[in-house]
Amino acid sequence: MDSQDRVNLKMGAKRQVLDHYKFYVLLSILWLALWWIGDTMYTRDINLITRINEASSGWSFNSFFSFAGIFFIVASMLHVGTQLTMIDLDRATAEMDNPIQRSFALFDKGQYFLGWMFICIFIGIFTFLWSLLLFFPGIIKAYSYSQAFYIYRDAYDRGENITALEAITRSREMMNGYKSFLFIMDLSFILWFILGGITFGLAFLFVMPYYDLARAKFYNQLVWRQTENRPHVMDDADASDDEGSDESDSEL
Repeated sequence: MDSQDRVNLKMGAKRQVLDHYKFYVLLSILWLALWWIGDTMYTRDINLITRINEASSGWSFNSFFSFAGIFFIVASMLHVGTQLTMIDLDRATAEMDNPIQRSFALFDKGQYFLGWMFICIFIGIFTFLWSLLLFFPGIIKAYSYSQAFYIYRDAYDRGENITALEAITRSREMMNGYKSFLFIMDLSFILWFILGGITFGLAFLFVMPYYDLARAKFYNQLVWRQTENRPHVMDDADASDDEGSDESDSEL
């Protein structure tokens, strides 16, 4: 992939979101609202809770942040659901209906949720360990593992018996040569994220569907390229296996 591919992915995502803006807003609004509530609880009340904590045994401080954390965790689950839906929409395997219901796609199958949970735990551990070396290795590995859950979901839907660690390994292999591409694409959204911040989150109603759909298109492009390359590899293997056989056999 090159810079033009990056432009095409972003343009396609932006056009699709603008053409179906109501659907994408409803698809993303639940996780954005929950994230905003959790962030508001964390940032606006931190001084008050700290004072309460100093005058008590400490339970109020911890319980507050545990409660705020619940909003972040649930928002993350719904966010994954919207990302899965966008991948399916880009593949034309899903319809643009029931957007709020589709944000719960992570819970469509129990194995999705379990896979996501274990993948998040392993990625968190691996990324933390790499970050102990230096900051940049942690970032690089985070991008290497970034497609793991999507790979897991696709493999499970095909009937493969895949583990969380296998999905992470496949993601690392799939992202060889593409980490910098995705990193630069993410950087290109910085001004959009700043716009979301200065509008107190209002602009994120457009920015996040735009960003998530661009990433969904990136994943589908990787899968397509991997699939397209596979037959050529098989052809080469077949050719080497047939080397030494007679001409009539090769025609068969």
